[in-house]
Amino acid sequence: MNKDRTDYLLSLHILHELKRMNLISEEEFMAIDRENQRSFN
Repeated sequence: MNKDRTDYLLSLHILHELKRMNLISEEEFMAIDRENQRSFN
């Protein structure tokens, strides 16, 4: 697994935790994830 993919999966895990803790909304989650997908592509 390449470093970008690993970094993306780590960021996704963190986003899920933030959402679970109600620190970000679903809309924020989706927006950040879209940016992360572009960044770690």
